[in-house]
Amino acid sequence: MEERKGFPMDSEPEAPLQEALDRIARSRVREDVDLWPALQARLFTTPARRIRFGGRRAWAWGLAGLALVLALAGMAWARYLWEAFPFIGPLERAGKARPLAQSQRQDGITVTLERAYVDANRVLIGYRVRGLPESADTVWLPEFTLEDTAGHPLPPLIRTSLAGASEGSGLPLLPGEMAGVIEFDPWALPDWPARLPETLALRMQVTLRALPTVASAPGLLRVEIAPEAGPAGGASETSALPPPALPTPRAVHTFQFDVTVPVVREAIVYGPQTATARGLTLALERWVETPSGTRARVCFRPPDPRLRWTLAAEQKFKESEATAEGERSSQTTQIGVASLIQLTITPNEGHVCQDLFFDLSSSGRTRPRPTALYVLELVGFPQSGTPEPVRWPGPWVFPLPLEDR
Repeated sequence: MEERKGFPMDSEPEAPLQEALDRIARSRVREDVDLWPALQARLFTTPARRIRFGGRRAWAWGLAGLALVLALAGMAWARYLWEAFPFIGPLERAGKARPLAQSQRQDGITVTLERAYVDANRVLIGYRVRGLPESADTVWLPEFTLEDTAGHPLPPLIRTSLAGASEGSGLPLLPGEMAGVIEFDPWALPDWPARLPETLALRMQVTLRALPTVASAPGLLRVEIAPEAGPAGGASETSALPPPALPTPRAVHTFQFDVTVPVVREAIVYGPQTATARGLTLALERWVETPSGTRARVCFRPPDPRLRWTLAAEQKFKESEATAEGERSSQTTQIGVASLIQLTITPNEGHVCQDLFFDLSSSGRTRPRPTALYVLELVGFPQSGTPEPVRWPGPWVFPLPLEDR
């Protein structure tokens, strides 16, 4: 592997131990086990008789066993936490998410990077924050930046976060805790996804700002989608839209992590291909299938450049049925609709490209390969005002070969 220059790669000596504990927790600790009552009885009940000096070694082994139980329970709870988040949940259940367990502490606040996943289509980072001072008129706003060793930024795509103590969501975090998953765009990296490395060395910066405002209801799962991407040449970049004005923060804490994550190199790449409907030609520039889902880049010259255009698209699958002679394709069709994430990219010469994401089902059930991408229609929205949108019906059909590609 070619040696990378820049900041040093993290050797992550704790990773093998973390993975081993995770496997033990998966196999031997049920998700509904509540160990706290037994631990309370063990730790805080007054003993009936004095402990002799000769029992010190047994007590030391008891502490070691108790620490192991707490570690296993913590690993089981961590697995349950990340399984409950979208995007990373199916990967966590499949054992593909990588444990990180890198922590930093400032002024009583601890930030931990707990999970990571990288493939040709996305970079996922799961984080947890502990020890945030709570106040009725203060809310903590986290910000994240990610870049590779050469300083190439990976723009954020979507962020799912949970803050506060509430069991209504099924994720009872303690007061002062925050957890979430951020998805970043690796297509912004040079030669991605044409050439995938075995590992990806990254530098992540986490900034926590305490803002004077009325805090939102705790325990609510919040999803934030990044704004449309700005100009790019074969890569997605963050929009140049100005950020909203924020009040002066009462406190700012910055944490920086260097991590190296294995790249899941399973990818099926296809394209380019064109299709025409009602005089308008669309180009499927790139189609990439990975274990985390499918991503497609569709480019076109907009019928009216004054409008902001979006695509309504779906991928179709054919079910297979078992017969005496073996499997054969049936006539029933499954449909996978593009998710909420749509990146608009504006290359030169007046073209518009959109990246469509087709995510795994929440159950992570394996599907057959899609047989075609259908772009059903284009919808153009005015940049301002409230006129009716303009619709340009299709469909544009892009057949996808079923053999390895």
